[in-house]
Amino acid sequence: MRHQSFQCDLHRYPFTTQLSTRYGDCDVMGHINNVAYARLFEESRIRFGLAVHESDNLSHFGQRDRLMLVATHIFYLAEMNYPCDVTVGVGVMRIGSSSYTLSCGMFNEQGECVAVNQSTIANGENGKSAPMSEELRGAAARFLMNLEDVEVRG
Repeated sequence: MRHQSFQCDLHRYPFTTQLSTRYGDCDVMGHINNVAYARLFEESRIRFGLAVHESDNLSHFGQRDRLMLVATHIFYLAEMNYPCDVTVGVGVMRIGSSSYTLSCGMFNEQGECVAVNQSTIANGENGKSAPMSEELRGAAARFLMNLEDVEVRG
């Protein structure tokens, strides 16, 4: 599996969030470590989830759809140094009956894509897959990526 070039185009993402790195995110050379990239992507997915559910807190987790991260892949494209701010674009690539594929692109202060994260978010109950509600499918569809003129692999 490899990332796709369109995932490095910030304008294709319908949702963006700005995040800052912390001193604890770096190694002794001042490079942001891989775990910090994962944490920044996690925070972006959570903020995206709040937007999807039109919520300002995590209370939506008690609703009918029980979403969980079932797969995630991070593609590290460039190093970052502390301190830095990043913009993370988030968008839905595909919507299925019980899951959706989410893409996140992380961009440094110069606008370079430094990492891509592709995740599968699934709905489930009691450890089993379950269809998403029409309400959630519609909410996720509001955040479909702009994939015009793009051939999506996989």
